[in-house]
Amino acid sequence: IGDTRVYIPEGDECIPDCGTKVVQGDHDATYMLMTNLDAKLAYFTYDDEEVYVDMDNDSKVSFGDVRLTNVSNHYGPNTKVKICDEFDLGHDLTQLNQTSVRYVETDDLIGYTLGDAVYVDVDDSNFVSAGDIRLVEVEAYMPGNPVPFVYPAWSVVDSNDVDVGDVLLGLLDRDGVDDGEDYTDLNEVLGYIDSDCTGTWTCPDKLYIQQYTECDSFQLNLGVSVGDLRLYVPVNDPNSPFYDEEEDWPECGTKVTLCNIDVEYGVTEVFHNYALIKFVDRDNDGLFTEGVDHVYIDMDNSSDVTVGDVRLTDVSIKNDTYANNTKVDDHDLDRAGTMLPADLYITVSDLDLLAVVPYVAGYGPADPTVELPTESFNFTVSMFDNDCSGDWTCVDALYLSIDDQFWMDDLAVTHKDIRLYIPPGLICDGEVPNGECDYHAYDANQDGMISIGEVNTAIDDYRTQGPTSIADVSELIDMYRTGEPYC
Repeated sequence: IGDTRVYIPEGDECIPDCGTKVVQGDHDATYMLMTNLDAKLAYFTYDDEEVYVDMDNDSKVSFGDVRLTNVSNHYGPNTKVKICDEFDLGHDLTQLNQTSVRYVETDDLIGYTLGDAVYVDVDDSNFVSAGDIRLVEVEAYMPGNPVPFVYPAWSVVDSNDVDVGDVLLGLLDRDGVDDGEDYTDLNEVLGYIDSDCTGTWTCPDKLYIQQYTECDSFQLNLGVSVGDLRLYVPVNDPNSPFYDEEEDWPECGTKVTLCNIDVEYGVTEVFHNYALIKFVDRDNDGLFTEGVDHVYIDMDNSSDVTVGDVRLTDVSIKNDTYANNTKVDDHDLDRAGTMLPADLYITVSDLDLLAVVPYVAGYGPADPTVELPTESFNFTVSMFDNDCSGDWTCVDALYLSIDDQFWMDDLAVTHKDIRLYIPPGLICDGEVPNGECDYHAYDANQDGMISIGEVNTAIDDYRTQGPTSIADVSELIDMYRTGEPYC
């Protein structure tokens, strides 16, 4: 944002003219975050505790602070304090425990991930209790009742609410075990989009709680990424001059998901060149043979075909056929096959997805009968972690980038990268004719999306030996994790 377009190729319909500046919402805009903030969680007690993000850490309600709760009857949550806000401006603030932003495990993925609910643990009890603040919409269930109670983002927990008593864990948790290393001060995971390029926190800026990742994936913390939580968005603030002006921007109290306008596609390296590209030698000649042998990405580097490995070529075994761009599942017949490292014949093959993997010299013994490409390109394959789990899961994608001297572009999906594996459920096949949708059997409200409540209904049916199989449940969980409409 704020960069000036000096040269734009003629006829590029996606990019505005040269001589113009990049603004948010433009096709070529990226959303990097201003971090290292001095902001603090704090509160003022009137009838109830009124909670703020004290953006300038002056221990007073001041211009630019963000309200996380209602303030009397005058101001709502997700509003920014203005100079003329006489009903709370100047109030003395008391700091909360700065690690009070915590999560409840709600999506059955270990650790803090995309589907988990986030709260401010006001009383620092590590349990959801009266007075805590929900920072996202929460679906909570009573035992034996498949219909969830839904509580909106920014609502304050009441003593009779269904989620009271749920365990709260720190935002850095990766193993589901409560320990001191899982907690972090709020300012360590806060960042904002500097929408007007002033270098300071101003009216049009947007505030996020990052889905923070470990240091080996630092690039995911540089910009807005999947799993980040929108803590303040001016488009939702009736006190903001930008209220309702940015119709395409998602609301505050939501998490960033695939395809959102503000998402950046940060990736982490999985392997280099053909290190994990291997084949099952079905004819036992020690060499890759097109049309006979099967090629995979050996995601766990076990040299055996295991669950989660990716097929780069079509696989035919016994009476079953599995297409390329699919993952190996528990009951697939090609599971457990032994794989050999890539050889010369794989590097020059154009079979199925091998057609997009470039030739790299030096693999396998030379063969003078093989016509080699004129150039050799080193490449890197990286993962886009679509559910923020930190592991290779059903909804994640793989991208291939050609190595060059510009290492920064390896940290995100960029122009000309190759989609090496995209989960079939995420591939766009175009619009549904006549706007019709073939709604999933468990999409109870027929909104084209799968909620956690609908997933739980399917799980209950499976447990009671209803019409649902484990494969059906897995498919439904994948649809829920994407956070996107399936039609």
